[in-house]
Amino acid sequence: MKLQGLNKSFGANHVLQDIDLELPERATTVIVGPSGSGKSTLLRSLNLLERPESGLYQLADLQIDFSKKIPAKQVLDVRKKTGMVFQDYNLFPHKSVLQNVIEGPVQVLKRDKNEATKEAYELLAKVGLKEKADFYPDQLSGGQAQRVAIARSLAMHPEYILLDEPTSALDPELEGEVLKVLADLANEKQSLIIVTHNLFFARQIATKIVFVEDGRIIFDGPTKDFFNEQQKNTRIHDFISSMTFTDIDEGTVNN
Repeated sequence: MKLQGLNKSFGANHVLQDIDLELPERATTVIVGPSGSGKSTLLRSLNLLERPESGLYQLADLQIDFSKKIPAKQVLDVRKKTGMVFQDYNLFPHKSVLQNVIEGPVQVLKRDKNEATKEAYELLAKVGLKEKADFYPDQLSGGQAQRVAIARSLAMHPEYILLDEPTSALDPELEGEVLKVLADLANEKQSLIIVTHNLFFARQIATKIVFVEDGRIIFDGPTKDFFNEQQKNTRIHDFISSMTFTDIDEGTVNN
């Protein structure tokens, strides 16, 4: 996945400015930055939920020029390759957990329902929710609902999973449930791109960090380099100090 010269504005607000970025496969990229920096807009552009006015986007064999009209088939192809997990889950309230997970594979990928159901149970077991298959979203905790959303994304076999602040609406205990699932996926080399404010989590699982501010990429590199950068870059130091503990136990980091 590669972006070149990406620009996006909302009125007079230039939220993404000449973004050049490579997002490697089988790695975990974490996008961080202050509120309003453009990081969620950047993530949503990867799924075409936002449409930049200019720039090039390469995803596997797909080539997109944002200055031109994007054909509907190409939009669908991008969304098949990029599973999106939202902050507020976006589960179908009238469908059970199992029905939520099989909806995409059956309706979009045209998979056999029995095969999709079998895999759905396996994925729900993977996120620790097999026993909740017949429950409905309003019967789940926030952490459980987010884990169902992750299972639903995995069921589509995307090349990348995009997660926009997946735990920001959860209390610490429920957040831990979701972070454990994401850590397991990272260890399995699932391609993940995560927008988060949780720098402690980012430091533990990220292969690389992208720091965005005022619509520009300030840092793009290995996780260890980002946290070392605070020793010489005042802006990064101030950001890290304001977002998390300034003295994180080095022994918890496995990069």
